[in-house]
Formats: sequence, C-alpha cells, structure tokens
Amino acid sequence: MTLDIVFPHVGSSLEPRPMKAQEIWAVADQVRRQLTRRPQVPCLDLDRLTRASAGMRVNGMTIAAHWDFDRSIRDGRGREALGVTEADPAVPGIVLISLNAELIAERDYLKRSTLAHEFGHAVFDGPSMLRQAGKPAFAMVTPDEGHLERAVRGRNGMDWREFRANEFMGALLAPRVLLHRELVRRAIALRLPLRNAGEGEPVLRAGGDPIRVEELLLDLAERFGVSSSFIEYRLHRYALVQ
Repeated sequence: MTLDIVFPHVGSSLEPRPMKAQEIWAVADQVRRQLTRRPQVPCLDLDRLTRASAGMRVNGMTIAAHWDFDRSIRDGRGREALGVTEADPAVPGIVLISLNAELIAERDYLKRSTLAHEFGHAVFDGPSMLRQAGKPAFAMVTPDEGHLERAVRGRNGMDWREFRANEFMGALLAPRVLLHRELVRRAIALRLPLRNAGEGEPVLRAGGDPIRVEELLLDLAERFGVSSSFIEYRLHRYALVQ
C-alpha cells in the first residue's frame, strides 16, 4: 500500500499553506479512508497505519516513515518526552518517528494519541523537513500529554505545526461523522437530552446529568481507543455539544 496524500502547499519550500481546522480534518479523512476497509468501525488499526506509512506520496513527494517504539526521548531541556519526529540528512527521504514506551507506560490511549500526532508531523512537515537536505537534523518533540490536548503557543503566537498535528490526530482517531453517530446512539441509550442544531443534526445538550455524561464520555473513549478528555475536547471542537 502507498498512502497518497494531498493538501495546499508552497511549491518552493513544500511547507503547508495556512489551513483551517476543517481542511486539516479533510486530510485526516483522506488518510483514514485509505487505511481501513471498514470505515464505520470507530477504533482505527494503527498497526496498519505504521505499515502503510513506510510508503507515502505527500503532494507527489515520496516519503518513508521509520518507526521506533522503544526509545528514550528528551526535549531541549533534557526532560523526558513522549515522542519526536525528525529528519536527518544522513538518511534522505526518511522521516524518523520515535515514541517513548517507558513514559507512555502501557497506556494504550496515550500511545494512540502520540502516534497519530507524530504521524501528523510526518504528513504536514515531513516534505519541508526532508527538503532541508544538507542542513543540521531537525526535530519536533512532543513533551507531555497536555501537549496533545491544548492549543500550543510559541513566542510569536500559535504554533501552527502543533495545531496541524493535533487537529490531524483528533480527526484521524475520532472523525466527526463517526463520533457524531456514536454520540447520538449512546446519548439516546443513556437518555441524555439532545437538541436540533439545524439541518436536522442532533447534538448533545450542554448541562446534562454529569454522571450520565461521564458514562457517555467513557463509553465513547473505549469505542475509539482514546481518553475521555480526548472525546470531550473533540465533541466541543466539532460543535457536537451545545
């Protein structure tokens, strides 16, 4: 399998052009559709993703992702980190993606989120990283779990690389269409109130019974293989709670 991925980019640098969240979700949808033969199954097979990423065409550029799942990773300050995506002139055409198994510590939901986030870097930033052949190695580090659940800001405002990787991660692991379908099913089963958000789209009514809402979040988290905080954040990002 060769993953074929396209998105708006600058021809000279291969950097992505400015993208809204919905455009990033569409790129994640491109990838997910190529990865699964059962698009209605919520939990994505990430073993298939890592195998498929060994051969990719991103905006026509051939890229291979090499994965290391048992590496000690530290950030620029020497602190342990969850993952890193790198490019090194010594290995042209290859994006190196590493996850810190010891820090992830058997938390499957955290492994899935970190893996999908780092893969987002490979997709959006890999081409421009590899274009820097002959320059010093370049790396993007994911320091902790909070980095995966918030908008990351740098010295000059929003860090758009991290924004893209996080939105890609969210839409790859829990696409809006699938999450909405499962939300409605479980909300009805738990007798949580829904409201019409327009165009016949039912969404969860904010302020429901907190115990049943927590049960809903935990159930959806299990179905998608992520954390309940991940699900809660995606529901709000997709405007599925109002």
